[in-house]
Amino acid sequence: MTNSIGRVTSILSIPYGYTVSLWSAGALTVTRIGPPSALDVMLFVLGAVVAFVALAGVGRAHLDAEVPMRVPWLVVVNLFPIVAALVVVAFPARVLGRTVGYFADSFLATATYILSLAGLIRGARAWRERVAARPVGWE
Repeated sequence: MTNSIGRVTSILSIPYGYTVSLWSAGALTVTRIGPPSALDVMLFVLGAVVAFVALAGVGRAHLDAEVPMRVPWLVVVNLFPIVAALVVVAFPARVLGRTVGYFADSFLATATYILSLAGLIRGARAWRERVAARPVGWE
């Protein structure tokens, strides 16, 4: 059973974190700005999609033909939804108004989550490369 739990949590770690990030961004936006109109909901969706597609465009040269799940085990300790929520809380969406606020909060949550996780993965890869490059017997 523990093997199965480990497999499931490793598979779900990235989408789980993004779900929590986007949900918290939506809940925080509603709490801070007020209930959304239909247009606000569409702009919230648009903000998340624009951030995702823009960052996919930045990494397009490195996109795999198939969806890979080969990420460091550390990704399972996915604390980045907290970072995304803090960024949304810090952003003055109320000053911008409801319409821009809904777009901006989902954009920020998506971008923060992707960039944070990408930084973790890049840092873990750099660490593994550094450890692998050490001379034998070096401690």
